[in-house]
Amino acid sequence: MRKQGLMMLIGLATVAWGGLSRADVLSIYDVQSTTSDGDASIYNGQVHDVTGGIVTHKWSGFQDRVYLRDPAHPTWGAIMVKDSTVDRSLFNNVGLGDWVSLTDIYIEEFRGTTVLQYSPTLAPNVGYAVQSTGNPVPDPTLLTAADLIVPVDHAASEPYESMIVKLENVTAGQKDLGKAGDNYELIQGADIAWGTDYMNIDAGAPYDPRIVTGAQLESITGVVEQYTKLTDGWDYYQLCTRSAGDIVPEPATLTLVAAGLCLAARRRRKLSVEP
Repeated sequence: MRKQGLMMLIGLATVAWGGLSRADVLSIYDVQSTTSDGDASIYNGQVHDVTGGIVTHKWSGFQDRVYLRDPAHPTWGAIMVKDSTVDRSLFNNVGLGDWVSLTDIYIEEFRGTTVLQYSPTLAPNVGYAVQSTGNPVPDPTLLTAADLIVPVDHAASEPYESMIVKLENVTAGQKDLGKAGDNYELIQGADIAWGTDYMNIDAGAPYDPRIVTGAQLESITGVVEQYTKLTDGWDYYQLCTRSAGDIVPEPATLTLVAAGLCLAARRRRKLSVEP
């Protein structure tokens, strides 16, 4: 009985650590698809080992991010990892095509997006391992505007959170939308999704110069991100472009953009010489 009691205490200690729940090793699919409301992960606020996935994108902004994708799952198969370490120990030491697993990592819901927080403050024993390198980065998943539709449809959009996706044959519509005023419409038939270029390393603020109202795009590619803050009235998914190569205008649109840029330059010159 004493031995059984001791083993029970050890077992309880492995699932309750620092006030945070600790249980089985999870896949990205487990974290993302098991939800309490069709959106938020039931593992929110818990610490787990995560088998991880292939690094598909890295972004250094107001907080360094690494995006992982498990190609075994066409939906619920990607997740964002935020690196909060002082020396950027995860961000600086993994690259595209690496399969990265994580240990003792804190799972958090932030503004609607499920995030793995690589933070010693939240989980002192957090760690990672590069399981393999040189893996092919999965191709973008082809979606339609209906999959990322605004007004939001969580059931349609949530399975693609943090995945790299592509929309084809869309028209850029109204701009200056969303929480930061940097979203633009992507119109496809009767459906409208939203895009943004804040993560685009080649874009000028706040938009890529080819994103003009009425521009026809052969395709646009980016990372799916959710932004939800119901107290301010916001709840939407957005396609975040990563570089100039993610935006492919129709040839006629390039002419339109070039003409618009020339006209703008002439107006600036004219204003500069007027008394």
